[in-house]
Amino acid sequence: MAALQAAGPSTRREGVPITLIIDDPAPLVNVFWWHAADSQKTDHPTQQSGEPVARDVPTDFLEEFAEVIARWGVRGKFSVLPYPAGLGKISEGWPGADPSDLRRWNRIARERVMPFMDITPEILTHAKAVDIDTLSLLAENERDWASHQTAATLTPYIACALRLLNEVGLEATGVTSPWDFGREVEPDYRAAIRRAMKEVNRRGQTWYFLHTSSRGTEFLSQVVHREGDDWLVSLVSQAGDFLWRTMETKEAGPEVVRSVADLHLTEDGRNGRLAELFHAGTPIVFHTHWQSLYSNGRRTGLKALEEVGRRIARAWGAGARWVTCDELAREIAAGQAHQSNRVSGSV
Repeated sequence: MAALQAAGPSTRREGVPITLIIDDPAPLVNVFWWHAADSQKTDHPTQQSGEPVARDVPTDFLEEFAEVIARWGVRGKFSVLPYPAGLGKISEGWPGADPSDLRRWNRIARERVMPFMDITPEILTHAKAVDIDTLSLLAENERDWASHQTAATLTPYIACALRLLNEVGLEATGVTSPWDFGREVEPDYRAAIRRAMKEVNRRGQTWYFLHTSSRGTEFLSQVVHREGDDWLVSLVSQAGDFLWRTMETKEAGPEVVRSVADLHLTEDGRNGRLAELFHAGTPIVFHTHWQSLYSNGRRTGLKALEEVGRRIARAWGAGARWVTCDELAREIAAGQAHQSNRVSGSV
């Protein structure tokens, strides 16, 4: 993917922008359980460590997450699955879901997460695709279903996801692909995102997350469509999900937290993948997953994220500035986000 080309004269803001993408959140349930159950062909999926995969994620964990991002000013994107794992609408619930707990989760997402993170659907279920007229499950998962769709069929599917989020006051600014949803038909997928967002949320300026790359330091996020004042930006994560490994071990002590944080950024701010991007002056887009933060109930990943937030603040100070994904997309569209060989406040 080509690097961004500036859209015209602009004044670059001080500090390298940094944004965090959180994939897979859903009220009450751990959607990774359904992924593991499907891949392992069992109703009792296990982690690499041999322990059972947690099926649920308590709402208290969302509160803990909200506290961490507020404490360190972390900004980015927070997916919400509108019809998680095909169980039911987040506005109505499903068998086994406590209605008051579901309302509480949605309220915390609105009041405590949205001030820091943009909301996106990760399309509808991040599991089996659904018939949007009946919301009954189809045979294919969303990734496989998308691979043979067109803009005409993808548009109403995305629009359905956006409307379900709006029902609980979680208006999306962009769209996240479950897995690599849309990769094989990306021109149609892009057109569908634009049309659905315009139709449902009256937004002509939007963005999506599909691609990742951990090689090099060239800035990869870019405008992929422009028409008048309207634009679509592809945001590319340029660091791997290092927190994922916290799901694969029962170890959860300070040494594990430090070692995982080091992969992002060492205590002195000099090393780690985020440091590579920072010292190249590259706007930092990185991602993780809800299950990576939850760490099968140990919350090790969330502790490591907090440590990364602390290190960024301590080592880089005003040299880095947290932005939401929508804010970064707007800077890209205006030609204000670009790679620089000099970084204010670098160590």
